Amino acid sequence: VKSSAAIKRLMLVDQKPIGKNSRSTPASYLGVWDDIRKLYAQTPEARARGYQVGFFSYNTGKGRCQSCKGIGQIRHEMSFLADAWSICESCGGSRFTEDANSILYLGRSVSELLEMTFEEAKKLFSNHRRIQQILHYACDLGLGYLTLGQDSSTLSGGESQRIKLVSELSGNRKGHTIYLLD
Repeated sequence: VKSSAAIKRLMLVDQKPIGKNSRSTPASYLGVWDDIRKLYAQTPEARARGYQVGFFSYNTGKGRCQSCKGIGQIRHEMSFLADAWSICESCGGSRFTEDANSILYLGRSVSELLEMTFEEAKKLFSNHRRIQQILHYACDLGLGYLTLGQDSSTLSGGESQRIKLVSELSGNRKGHTIYLLD
């Protein structure tokens, strides 16, 4: 097939992990977590309490659990053995304080939302074009079973690669691109 479309970019999409820290999740990597946090901050109850977008961050927000620092787990260093992890007793693994979890958006707390699969969240955010589009791409690439808040270090190489591809496809592409999958 002959095409007159000029190739503008060549993009390598490898299988290296997407997360650079222990709090990285598919939702944060794809940028939908920022949009979701804005929606929580815009609820009447959050506004009445003075909770802004940063309050709903598990990285730095005041709404994150202070015991586990928003990871949901506590690391136990073991001499001569690999570190052991246990669920945070303060938040029960939710990453957030009771105050943060008391704010509901479409009937769900922030921690409940992070436990949703991409497929479930795609339906929930059907009226939010940008969020829904990104989740739609993820589901089309076979990632509908992943949860929004899943620890990025638990993703396989193929899952990481497809998350990167979702990020690329949902961005502002300029011109025709060839994707090389490692």
